[in-house]
Amino acid sequence: MQPTPDFAPLPPDAPRWPLWTEELRLDDALAEKAYEATPPPWRAAIKTGLALAHAHFGQHTGTHRCTAEKSHAGFWSHTEECPVPWTVIAFTPTYAAAARLAGACMPAALAGVPLVAAACVDGLPHDAALVSLELTGIEDIFLLDQEKLCALLQEMSPRHGRLVLLHTGELAPVRQCARGLGLRCFEESRPPHLRLLHPENFDSGLLAFAQADALHTGAQKNHPPEAVLLAVEHGQHVPGHFCADDGLLTLTPGCEGFWLHPGLDPDFFRLRRHAFGLL
Repeated sequence: MQPTPDFAPLPPDAPRWPLWTEELRLDDALAEKAYEATPPPWRAAIKTGLALAHAHFGQHTGTHRCTAEKSHAGFWSHTEECPVPWTVIAFTPTYAAAARLAGACMPAALAGVPLVAAACVDGLPHDAALVSLELTGIEDIFLLDQEKLCALLQEMSPRHGRLVLLHTGELAPVRQCARGLGLRCFEESRPPHLRLLHPENFDSGLLAFAQADALHTGAQKNHPPEAVLLAVEHGQHVPGHFCADDGLLTLTPGCEGFWLHPGLDPDFFRLRRHAFGLL
């Protein structure tokens, strides 16, 4: 199993969170209490999900540069790619899907973002969220109201960063704030629709810990699922074709703690700069 990637160390010129955020940090004792109260198999499932993310995405840390001359076309080009300097992952107190929160944090870690914060907005985090953040290695966890979150984004916005919102509409004003600041923002604005096949092969408690409210959306018969939970025999692969109704993600027993947010990968957390000139 791959270890959880460490977040990249801060270079000397890297941005820091404003000093006023120090008073709004989560009490570490709350996270420790939630972690100890969580059954070890559930924690292990999230760790497996982190290892799957590492294997799926790989690690894309560091800065990469490429210069090319197109003599036949008469120009040169230079490309530089690097992690964004900071990211805020904001969620609501009711957000209780440990796997999906981890799935939002891991791409930032794998992209090499040096400064990553989680912000629970307008309340205390759910225990499942605290366990997920502990396992993914997020050390900066803040308790902010929407006004303070927008103030934080405004202070950080001169340095190109990223915002991830996990909510069901409550954080729409924050999204509008980010747009006004020109910040790129990813949203999960509703629980995904999961289709659970062969429920007897899955641990219902673990599924509730990993996916929370997504398990209650299966009644949407007219809405194709984003993911299917499918039982297969140990070592057996899913058949080589996928039905259009199968969703974009199929998970089997043992993978309950893994999640892919469509469109949220390490590339989202990296900057690309281009320069062109004539020869």
